[in-house]
Amino acid sequence: MTDSITTQEQPLFPRRKKDDRPLFIVFVILSFLATLTLLASASANRAAADWHTDLASSVTVQIKPNDKPGAAALARDILLQSSAVTAVTILPVERSKELLKPWLGGAALPKDLPLPILLDVRLHAGQAIDNQQISAAFLAANIRADIDDPQKWAKEIKRPTNAAQALSVTALVLIITACITAAVFATRAAITGQRRLIDVLHQVGAPPSYTARLFSANFALTGLKAGGLGAGTALLVSGLIGMMFASSSGVSFFLPGLHLTLTDIYLVIAVPILLAIIIAFASWRTIIKTLYEEIYP
Repeated sequence: MTDSITTQEQPLFPRRKKDDRPLFIVFVILSFLATLTLLASASANRAAADWHTDLASSVTVQIKPNDKPGAAALARDILLQSSAVTAVTILPVERSKELLKPWLGGAALPKDLPLPILLDVRLHAGQAIDNQQISAAFLAANIRADIDDPQKWAKEIKRPTNAAQALSVTALVLIITACITAAVFATRAAITGQRRLIDVLHQVGAPPSYTARLFSANFALTGLKAGGLGAGTALLVSGLIGMMFASSSGVSFFLPGLHLTLTDIYLVIAVPILLAIIIAFASWRTIIKTLYEEIYP
């Protein structure tokens, strides 16, 4: 009598923590990698969009050193005659020195070193200046200057951005494939370990969908917990990376810091949910196929 009561009080799926631990760790790692990939991709896309917008709305004019007095002011007046230009700012010489620091380091520059004068030209949205016309006007005014074409840099930014997006998609596809594979193998192992329970459910008349739902719900809960842990860890690591880039002047000059936004939070929340859905679906399909092939012929 005591044995029968004890058997009835046992849960339908006995918890075997040692057996489930490797699978849980695998799902945590996959969730961590998926979240980190999404956050890095989102950050890169935002940085590329900001750079593209800034390049499309501005032009830099570099006036070469010469003896002509008031060359910068004259160049500004010529630029303001263009209908595409909204404002022109003459940058101080210190700005030119700052731009040379990444290449010269902390070396002191000679005081008599001739440096170009930079003009920051702001444009109307969707408009561009006529480089040939402005260059001809500069030449007529005896102003030696170079106009940086932002479209060239915009194309250079677009190429690595597209490559990064393709790499992110490939990584996510591989991670999803790994999740499905792990879920299938874990389900087959669970079927072998719970074969007696499955036979009992079959004998009492439980349909295959009922048994598959029990297994898939159990795996979905495991995936949700593991996904939450992995996504949370990835969010923490991303925040630390963002702080590191923000405090590193040398690195942040060339690489954008990873700034978390509301979209990033949504991505972190979505990862464990999607992981649980993928695992539940893979488990359900596997158990249904196995039941119809081996137990419900």
